[in-house]
Amino acid sequence: MIPVSLRAVLVVAGNELADSIRSRRVLVMVFLYLAGSVAATVIFLHVLHGMENQLVEGLGLSSSAKTGGVTSTLWKSSTFRQMLVSLIGDKDLAQRLLSIPPLGLFYAWLSFAFAPVLVMLTSATRVSEEISIGSIRYVSFRVSRLQWILGKFAGQSLQLLGALLLSAFGAWLTGLCRMHYFEPMETASAMLVFSFKAWIYALAFLGLATAISQLCATPNLALAMGFLALIAMSILSGVSEYFAGDGLKRLWDIVNVLTPQAHRMDLWWNSWARVGPAAFFLIILSQAFLFAGYARFSRRDL
Repeated sequence: MIPVSLRAVLVVAGNELADSIRSRRVLVMVFLYLAGSVAATVIFLHVLHGMENQLVEGLGLSSSAKTGGVTSTLWKSSTFRQMLVSLIGDKDLAQRLLSIPPLGLFYAWLSFAFAPVLVMLTSATRVSEEISIGSIRYVSFRVSRLQWILGKFAGQSLQLLGALLLSAFGAWLTGLCRMHYFEPMETASAMLVFSFKAWIYALAFLGLATAISQLCATPNLALAMGFLALIAMSILSGVSEYFAGDGLKRLWDIVNVLTPQAHRMDLWWNSWARVGPAAFFLIILSQAFLFAGYARFSRRDL
């Protein structure tokens, strides 16, 4: 038997999905993720093919019309592997990255880099929209504000997961159609894993977006503040990482840990000893952001 409070959250989440479908918000969100993923993959493959031709011509060989052949050979070259290890500085991580097909690795970078931006673009206005038009007043007779906020967050997180999975499929299908040296199963497996990892990473930004949306009275203000917060979080992560050190400088480590970016690199690993704590902390961080906004929202006069 589902508790009444949890049932209310699930109902709100279902209504959020249904409302997004009716208003075609889901279609817009999916289109943004899918179109961005396919377009970026096409550009990546075009650049990759050009680099391969330049490399082949530099060796005095004839260029090839096939994409991925030279990269596939380099990926298995011991010399290239040693070079990558020296660049990364961590042999275990380098070996982990080299076990991922090139397109899977590109999709991982793409999803981690742009998922937070798309989260702010599509989710930062969801609560403020309801506040601005006054529809929350009717909802408050049926569920509490906390249940409503949690349901909104749950509905948005499900939409986000679906969009990431579809964007991974779009990138995989593009690679299948345009790459001559393609590992379909290995690439699909890597993309699926990184879709879930990127989703967990993006949940922290979804919590931040929902928190900001609870504080703003209009969607435009929430969207602007959401992007400002995203920029500020990136700057804070970079500054704290740069100044971290011994003594009192260890305080910068604490600041850095409170940013989602500090846990992104751990998600690249294939070990639960690294991925598990990072995923757990990102989920906690998402709820901390969410409830920081709710602390003010719960006392607002709507």
